[in-house]
Amino acid sequence: MRTGLIAKKVGMSRVFTDEGKQIPVTLLHIENCQVITTKTAEKNGYTAVQLGMGNKKASRVNKPQKGQFAKAGVEPKQYIAEFRADAASLPAAGSELKADHFQ
Repeated sequence: MRTGLIAKKVGMSRVFTDEGKQIPVTLLHIENCQVITTKTAEKNGYTAVQLGMGNKKASRVNKPQKGQFAKAGVEPKQYIAEFRADAASLPAAGSELKADHFQ
């Protein structure tokens, strides 16, 4: 089960069907979205994946977060979010997620 991805809203547009009807769509930009850490039921009591998007200056990050980013092997991120996931579908820490992450 794939649950989420962090993206930035760029704007709105429309797509036309074969019948000529227009469907409003939201345009999203995925910028360097990487897995920071994974949470497991054995260690944390629930299964989730923590994602980060965008870049942030290292001087603007506190020491605990610097350690978390260094452990994952990723640059400091501007936005961080956590999504619940199945234990079988947890990606590895440090891997980058793109739009093809969804089926």
